[in-house]
Amino acid sequence: MPRRFFYMLLLCVLPLIMHAQNDTLRGLQQDIYLHPADGFTAYTLHKGEFVFNQSPFTLPLPSWAWYGLSNKITMEIDLLPLIGGLFIPPHLPIPSINFRFKLTDQHGHVPAIAFETMYHHLWQDVYQSNYPNPVVRRRGNSWYNHLNFSFSVNNRLHFHFSTGLTYSENLYFHSSDSTLKIEKFYPRILSPDFNISIDYRPRPWLSMHATASYGTTFVYLDNVPHKREIAYGFRLAPFYKNRHGFLRHFRMELIGLYIFLPDINEAIQAILPIYPYFYWQWQLCKK
Repeated sequence: MPRRFFYMLLLCVLPLIMHAQNDTLRGLQQDIYLHPADGFTAYTLHKGEFVFNQSPFTLPLPSWAWYGLSNKITMEIDLLPLIGGLFIPPHLPIPSINFRFKLTDQHGHVPAIAFETMYHHLWQDVYQSNYPNPVVRRRGNSWYNHLNFSFSVNNRLHFHFSTGLTYSENLYFHSSDSTLKIEKFYPRILSPDFNISIDYRPRPWLSMHATASYGTTFVYLDNVPHKREIAYGFRLAPFYKNRHGFLRHFRMELIGLYIFLPDINEAIQAILPIYPYFYWQWQLCKK
């Protein structure tokens, strides 16, 4: 059943990718980035711009998407919990709501600023990490609110900073070492978040990224307070000159990361950039 939903989604979006009306995206130097390498930017998509993201770890279900409701408001559509929630008790879509609101563009040395909010509710316990890694489990409500700042030196070099708070319920950590058992449980927690990142785009087909964060992030081990993370990696647009829309709009991100969980004094790591996800970014209609 999940595979059927995924194929139906592809049938819907592939014609849009192949026949985008306003093909203005010409490589990574002109792409709008929202969460490069688990960072937070202050940028929003253009009105009608659409990004479909697919992690190989969620197949056959789709992962998530972004859509520009206007030039100042971008909506995230969390496809995995929306569809996947139907196949686990209580067989309901998992509420996941994310919006980013542009407050101001960059003016001289004053950075671009945006407000981002994400609400997430899990009907039952969900393991975001499990043995042989440390156990991370969540249930109930999670809600973060961030102010994001971005400063572009030019179309190649960008700096980003984000800060805010996350409220989370039923957050549980358990060490991977059963002989030295360490557990930590938060029925409710309000925790600060900080995120700083840089992206450098030397070529239209290549960008390089580095991120350091404390607290909640969006992509890798998402919506988990207290974690400390360092990530680095690359984005590639190998076919950005191709005449076929499906290949021309194809992008991929490859990330290496180190995540430290101070509550149980353990880490999750993949030092080489082997965590991938693939995406297609295109304009559905004229700006």
